[in-house]
Amino acid sequence: MLDAPWEHLVRGLSDASFGQEAFTALAPDAEAAPAVFRALVERHLIVPADVDEEASLRASLADRPESSGQDPAGTSAGSWPVTRYGLPQQLTTAAAAASGTGEPVRVLLIGGCVTQFTEEPLHALGRELGLDVRTEHMWPGPSAELTRAIARTRPDVTVYQPGVQPFLTGLFDGAHTSGDEERARTLALMKSALTVTIRALAEALDGSLGLVHNVGSPALSPFGRFDFAEEYGLRRVVGELNAHIDHCVRQHANLMVVDEERLVARHGAPALFDDLVFPFGHHGGSVDPLDERPHQLPALGHALAGEYLACLCAHRAAGQIKLVITDLDGTLWPGIAADDGFDWVDGDATSRWMHLGLHQALSVLKSRGVLLATSSKGDAHATLGVWEKADNRLLLSPDDFVLHRITWEAKSSGIADICARLGFAPDQVLFLDDNPVERAEVATALPGVRIAGGPVHGFRELLLSSPALEGGRRTREAARRTETTRAMLHREELGAEVDRDAFLRSLGVEVRVARAGEEHLARAAELFNRTNQFTTTAWRTTPEELRRVLTEPDTRLHVAYVSDRFADYGLTGACLVRDGEVTAFALSCRVIGLDVAVPFLVAAVRDGAGGEPGRLAGLGGRITATDRNTPARELFLNAGFAAADDEGRHVLTDPGRLPDLSALPVTVVSASLTGPGGP
Repeated sequence: MLDAPWEHLVRGLSDASFGQEAFTALAPDAEAAPAVFRALVERHLIVPADVDEEASLRASLADRPESSGQDPAGTSAGSWPVTRYGLPQQLTTAAAAASGTGEPVRVLLIGGCVTQFTEEPLHALGRELGLDVRTEHMWPGPSAELTRAIARTRPDVTVYQPGVQPFLTGLFDGAHTSGDEERARTLALMKSALTVTIRALAEALDGSLGLVHNVGSPALSPFGRFDFAEEYGLRRVVGELNAHIDHCVRQHANLMVVDEERLVARHGAPALFDDLVFPFGHHGGSVDPLDERPHQLPALGHALAGEYLACLCAHRAAGQIKLVITDLDGTLWPGIAADDGFDWVDGDATSRWMHLGLHQALSVLKSRGVLLATSSKGDAHATLGVWEKADNRLLLSPDDFVLHRITWEAKSSGIADICARLGFAPDQVLFLDDNPVERAEVATALPGVRIAGGPVHGFRELLLSSPALEGGRRTREAARRTETTRAMLHREELGAEVDRDAFLRSLGVEVRVARAGEEHLARAAELFNRTNQFTTTAWRTTPEELRRVLTEPDTRLHVAYVSDRFADYGLTGACLVRDGEVTAFALSCRVIGLDVAVPFLVAAVRDGAGGEPGRLAGLGGRITATDRNTPARELFLNAGFAAADDEGRHVLTDPGRLPDLSALPVTVVSASLTGPGGP
């Protein structure tokens, strides 16, 4: 559907041959005309003059039978429809102008009509995120066809919705006419089929992101209020099915689950699905019973499209927030703590539970590795003094935060200082404050900082649902990030005015270096993806790609575990050598100040040489400068390499120039990994 002002152009050019110049001349908005022209071409509404217009349009709207693994000649007898489902798109001038701009993202949708109804919401929501989303749909078919479709389209994201007809129809629609044993057999068959399909999907994707739907529970059960009385009632069937999908997906780092159950819990089954009107196994979106067209209401399509893009952002760690800074009085608790104390914790008011809910949400982020800090106005001694005495299992303590800036200065000043101390860019920070005036002050002074809007009671939902605050699967290092960051800050304070080497020796710094094993690839990929400061090339990767790279000749990946007398920082370094060159080196910002980069690099390359120093002659290294990786730019020079050109390449011409590890103020232990705990 086009905006009404374009009607004259459409009528004037219908059934005519024309060029883009004629199109622009008749357009009501000459500036927008090229974008609208391109959008209509992409939708096969404008075709080359020698192409059958109607045939081209029909081809674009009809699913090709061969894309679903069917014999085209037998399509009419097949169980899959060849109808193209979806709602008309309103092609506004703004939408057309945005088409083709932004980062291109290819999405392959493998599933029923539910996935087709996500296409237009994907385009619209993608534009809001700066993404130019292009979609292609195919009905589920054999694993071989799935593999061929992925190889042909090379998608950035592949969505797989288990087929409704082969599975859910038998499980749901026939539940009340079959016994527990038959339902158990059907469930077991579906689990086996899902195991095979999900494994094939992961292998075909070759490291790109795959999203696998689980199954949202219907609003009603065929067993009614006595579902519990059935050994294999609908609730158990859905629960076991989804647990099995979780198990299968968990084996592959590039797969994620699209959690229909969570969407049902959040939005309600009647708002999303159609089983109040249609059979249980149809499992389509909610409908208008008075509309005879094949359709669904927009709620499910929008919810799923939002989940697909949120999963993509979380998987890529795009726009990741690494630090949440919060105001205190009126935000983290009601009233002014220094004056009112913490008696509110002992009450039962709505505000009490609301603020405890916010504390809990921040605690969840802390467990994921997101750092917490405060920037608030007030008296630091009085505020922290009364806070430290508060006691409630859901209440955060001052020690759960890495830094506090409680002064009478502008909050933006405190936020800027915290960012400087921790080495974070403003766009990696989220600020919470109940006062719109304070939020405006921070927005003006620090334009890059992300600021939560709206009332305090909306903060918890934001913190627990934003993909920018989901840093991937939880790791031991992430869970301990607050502890290790506080140790780093304490270490910096102690070393401010002390001889550097003497200070490092007093810390008892130990670097344990070894070749990585299979169980360390996920953490190594996380380091390469998250590290922005001490990274030589800012290379981004996945565990699957690392696994594939390590099968190449003359390729080695080393990891480093770092500790000192304040903390065990865990696996905080990764170094990849490919074909005679250090192609990627990353070190967590929490250990930059321990001067472990050079010892790690030297130990890694020496271990790779197998005790033959002569093999290191000619070893290369490259620095790709970014706006954040200044700390890493002297790594190779400090390790004895020589600059080979002006483009960041370095070469080790004389292995004898590598530093003597025994003379450095840190202890280096080099060994082979023997288990998940490291050497």
